Amino acid sequence: MIPYLGRIRNFQQEAEAEKRQLLWQRKIVQLNVDAIDKTTKVNIDVLKWLNDVDKTIEEIVKLEILDRPNVKMRNDFLSVIEKMKMLYNNCEFESYSSTTSPLKSFSSEDFVCFKSTNEASDELLEALQDDKTRIIGLYGKRGSGKTTLVQAVRKMAKYLNIFDAVLFATVSHNPNVMKIQDQFANSLKIKFDRNTTVARAIKIYSTLQSIGRILVILDDVREIVDPEDFGIPCNDNQCKVLLTSRQRLQEPTFMECQARMIRLNALSKDEAWTLLQKYSDINDESPSDILNVASEIVNECEGLHSTIKDVGNFLRYKSIGEWKASLDCLKHSQAQWEIFLSFRGQDTRHSFTGSLYHALCQVGFKTFMDDGALRNGDQISPTLVNAIETSRLSIIVLSENYAGSSWCLDELSKILECMETHNQLVWPIFFNVEPSDIRHQKNSYGDAMAKQEQKFGNDSARVKKWRSALLEVSSLSGKTYKYGYEYEYKFIQKIVEDAKNIKNRLYIRSSNKD
Repeated sequence: MIPYLGRIRNFQQEAEAEKRQLLWQRKIVQLNVDAIDKTTKVNIDVLKWLNDVDKTIEEIVKLEILDRPNVKMRNDFLSVIEKMKMLYNNCEFESYSSTTSPLKSFSSEDFVCFKSTNEASDELLEALQDDKTRIIGLYGKRGSGKTTLVQAVRKMAKYLNIFDAVLFATVSHNPNVMKIQDQFANSLKIKFDRNTTVARAIKIYSTLQSIGRILVILDDVREIVDPEDFGIPCNDNQCKVLLTSRQRLQEPTFMECQARMIRLNALSKDEAWTLLQKYSDINDESPSDILNVASEIVNECEGLHSTIKDVGNFLRYKSIGEWKASLDCLKHSQAQWEIFLSFRGQDTRHSFTGSLYHALCQVGFKTFMDDGALRNGDQISPTLVNAIETSRLSIIVLSENYAGSSWCLDELSKILECMETHNQLVWPIFFNVEPSDIRHQKNSYGDAMAKQEQKFGNDSARVKKWRSALLEVSSLSGKTYKYGYEYEYKFIQKIVEDAKNIKNRLYIRSSNKD
C-alpha cells in the first residue's frame, strides 16, 4: 500500500509542477489579450485556449482535495497531466486579435455581422463567462435575428468549452411543459420512468446536476417562466439560463440571482441597405427605377433582419413590377392577418379547413379562421369585415354548400372588393365542386342561389352582387380538390408551400404579429 501511495504522491507532485507552469503561461497569454485594442476582437482560438486552461485547472484542484487514493484517482491524474502538457505546448498563436467577430465562424453561411449584432454578441459572451450572472435576457423585435444569434452563441459556447452541456428549447405562447421537457430529454439522451411533469422535471434536474456547467437557452419567451418547472436547476451556480423575447421581460423574481438584460437593436438604414443588396443581388449599377423602389423598401422593413432577408430573396432577379407590388404590401401597415380563411362551417370546419388552418399556423402564418361565434343573423359581423380588410391573402374554400350561406356570400363579395381596393391576394379552392358549376350557378350552386332569391327577392341588389361575385371567383386561378384523386394532407401541403413561396407578399408589421 505504501509504494502505491508513493506513486500517487509522485503524480500529485508532477501535476503541481505542470499546473504552476501552465498558470504562468496563462498569465502571459492574458497579458497579450489585455493589450489588444478595444476596437478589435480577441482571436476565438485564444479564447478557447484560456477556457480550456481554466477548466483543466478546476479538474486538478478537485483531484488535489481527494484523500482516498485509488486506481481511478491515478488514471485521473495521468489524464489531467497530459491535458496540461498539451495546453502548454499549444499556446502559440499567429495573432491574439481578429478583425472579424468570432461569432461569424459559428453562424450560417448567409449570416451578416452588423454593429447591433456584434454589440449584442459581445455582451452575451461576457455574460456567459461572468460567474455572477445566472440569467441572461436577449430581447428585440420579432424578426430582428434573436434566434439566429443565440444559435450561433450556442455553437460558440460549445467550441469554447465554457459549458459541459448546452440545451435549447422553443417556448412561445402557452408553453407546453412536457414538449419542452421532451426537447431536453432528447438532447440529454434520457428516458422518463414516470410521465408526470413533476417526475420528468426531477429526472432532468438530477441528470443536469451530475453533468457540471450548463447553459439552457429558452427561445421566444412571451411571459416570465420558471425554468425549474422544466427541470432546470437554476439555484445551482453551475447553471445559466439564456432567454430570448420580443420585449424586455420583467427581471426574474423566482430566484435570488443576478440577471442581465441585453437588447438586440434593429439595423441602421445603411446596414439594412447592405443586407437587401446581398439577398436581392442588386448593386449601384442596377436600373435606377429598381434602386428607387429598393430604397423605399428598406425604409418599410424597419431594420428587421428576417423581413429584409425574405423580401430580398423573393425579389432576386424579379421585374420592377414585382418590386413595386412588394413595396405596396409593405406600405399597408394596417394589415393584421397574413391569411383569411372563408369557408362553410358545416362542410369543412372540422375537416379540410380545420386541417389547413392548423398547417398554416404551424409554419408561422398569422391566420384568421372564425370559430362560429361571430355568425348571428343574416349580416356579416363587423369583426369578420375587419378581418377581411386587414388580411393579405384570402383563401376561399368553395365547397358544395358554400352558396347556401348568406354569410359566406357576403364574405366572398367583401374579399373580391378588397382584391380591387387593397391589392389583396385571393386563392379559390374548388373543394369537391366543379368551377363550371359556380360559374354557371348550376347543381348545388344553382339550388342554393334559387333559395337565396326566394328569401331576399329576385331583384335584390344583394343577390345580384352575390351572383356577380360567384362568376368572378370562378374565373380566378385556383386549385381543385376531388375526393379519391389525392390525399387531402398532400393537397394541404401544396397550399402551404405556395403560401411560403410568396411570404414577402404576406408581410405584416412585427407589432401586429404578437
